[in-house]
Amino acid sequence: MNEKEEPMNMNVTPPVEPVTEFEVPLPPDRKRPKWLVPLIAGSTAVVVLAAVGTGGYLYWNHNQLTAASEECATSYDKAVKAQKKLTEYLKSDALQTAIKVKDSEVKDAKTVGTLASTVKAAEKTKTTVPECPSGNRADIEATTKEIDGLATAYAKTVNLVRGKADAVNASKTDKTIADATRILNDSKGRVKDDKVRAALENAIKSKDGKAISDAVKAVNDSIKAKSDADAKARAEKAKQAADNAAQTQTDNSGSYTGGTTGGYTGYTGGGYTQPQGGYAYTPQQSTGGGYTPTPQPQPTPQPSQGGGNGGSNGGDGGWYEDSFCGVLGSDPVPC
Repeated sequence: MNEKEEPMNMNVTPPVEPVTEFEVPLPPDRKRPKWLVPLIAGSTAVVVLAAVGTGGYLYWNHNQLTAASEECATSYDKAVKAQKKLTEYLKSDALQTAIKVKDSEVKDAKTVGTLASTVKAAEKTKTTVPECPSGNRADIEATTKEIDGLATAYAKTVNLVRGKADAVNASKTDKTIADATRILNDSKGRVKDDKVRAALENAIKSKDGKAISDAVKAVNDSIKAKSDADAKARAEKAKQAADNAAQTQTDNSGSYTGGTTGGYTGYTGGGYTQPQGGYAYTPQQSTGGGYTPTPQPQPTPQPSQGGGNGGSNGGDGGWYEDSFCGVLGSDPVPC
């Protein structure tokens, strides 16, 4: 122990801990309160959360804006398609055909007027779909709501107009069926081929407007064919009867030829002629073909007062008179 020990310096200061930015150094003779430590820690957390919260809100707001824009774009596409569908239906052949249906062609004429007014209102529907805005989520959401309303209105309008057109077509079918049923009943026994009536009956059961129309035309054509055939048969029958009557009249007229032609011409010739030996009676000959008079007996000539046989025998310029009562052949018959 040659070395000399140095005495301990009792005034040496203990090492000091580093001070953070949130800590306040205390004098060596003072102690830190127990409540101060949690307070300092909480303050630190608030500052950190505030910084994190600001960035999180901005991130959340960006996501919400993006989602609203995407929703608006989807609604816009949907509304444009609905609007296009309405425009196309208003110009469709199906609707135009229904619009052209007349009151007289349907069973209920009110359906025609209702369709016309509905189409007129539909044509005034707003057709411009607003564009989606950008930058303001509230504006985007408001526009999206408007666009959705238009899309719904377009779809409802299409369904409304189609329903009114269907009502017109149904009423037309009802009248077609009623008319076809009447034709079916009235055509019994009036068609050339009864198969067309069976086809019409089946078409009525199917309620197919075109099938009924085709079947009705076939029945009407068959009715006309039978009517024409019947008219032709009647005309031929009447002509035959007229020909028979004319032939009968011709035959009857020929059987009386010469019956009374010339009438009664009286007597020609006849009377008394004086042959060489005296008077001779010549009977009348009829010149007609009908009546021949019956010869009448002639009076007996009286002899003269000269005596003898009623007359002179021709001597001395006298005359001889014989009496005759008739004619036999070409010879006179004496009385």
